Amino acid sequence: MKFLTILILFSTIHTQADTWDSYNDPARFDSHYQYNFNALPLKGSLDVDKTPWSESYWPRNKGSINLRWNSPSKEGFGYRSPLRAEVASMTRAQLAQLSPAEKYDLARGMYDYPLTNHVATVNAKPNAKDYEGICDGWTASAIQFREPKPVDIKNPEGIMIPFGSSDVKALMSYHAAFNVNLGPIFVGRYCTILGGARCDDINPGAYHVVLANEIGLRHQAFASDVEIGKETWNQPIYGFEFEVVGSAYSLHAANAIRIHAKMHYTDELDQSQWEPVTGTDKFVGAIQETEYVLEMDANNNITGGYWITTGVHPDLFWKPTHQITFTGDFEFLNKIYQPM
Repeated sequence: MKFLTILILFSTIHTQADTWDSYNDPARFDSHYQYNFNALPLKGSLDVDKTPWSESYWPRNKGSINLRWNSPSKEGFGYRSPLRAEVASMTRAQLAQLSPAEKYDLARGMYDYPLTNHVATVNAKPNAKDYEGICDGWTASAIQFREPKPVDIKNPEGIMIPFGSSDVKALMSYHAAFNVNLGPIFVGRYCTILGGARCDDINPGAYHVVLANEIGLRHQAFASDVEIGKETWNQPIYGFEFEVVGSAYSLHAANAIRIHAKMHYTDELDQSQWEPVTGTDKFVGAIQETEYVLEMDANNNITGGYWITTGVHPDLFWKPTHQITFTGDFEFLNKIYQPM
């Protein structure tokens, strides 16, 4: 398993109490959380079968799901999709080099390539920002679904269309990003201006409570925008480690301690893969390290806190509340998706 460790920066410790506001209240996720510090685990990690899978976020400036990721040229723009007669004479290896969108069109016998053309017109933009993609759809899909297996699908003309695991993940992610109401709920707020007043989110007390409850006690993945600033980098969270560094001073809280935290999340693949990656050396994970003061009442119930680390903590946590289903133009995914 490959991990990327994010460096941390320190600022001067302040001594103002920082209880969470309504945007940061952990009860937005669940009103039955455990808040007592002594009852919460100091570490937790999901089993492999519940760990969200790595995948590309299918950046717009590379063609989104029109990217021919399995071809030597890695084309995302400007190519011509094969005609019906050409498809009939292509080898399996040649078909495997087509983009996820092209394969989906061919599997349905649609040689006018409606999905491929839609992606090219609406989503794929050569001049898009590097961070623009479908990380929200990938993150939600990776949380809700087991990683898909490669599969060969016979189209109406009897031609076998091969899908790698990453092809299926691309289609699932695109559908979730654009066609599904995920019903997301948030703890924290998006930071709109780097260094602005709202960039203190998420409150570290809420951060601690949500991680310990969701991962440590309930063994459930959830999502985070892991970067402060106006860019959004959605990632699935699957583990954490808390270390009590020592006591801390607070003007208003009865008890305060300093915590060094590591948050484990699934990261993107630089190169999509034919086979599933979870549990292999192809899986990509990352660790975000940070420090904060945790504030508690006289009974050691967490009430809030403040960041010691500056510039490295999540904007917010979120999770989808609606189950993704394959409907409409993506109903055919019910035949393609086969979980590990």
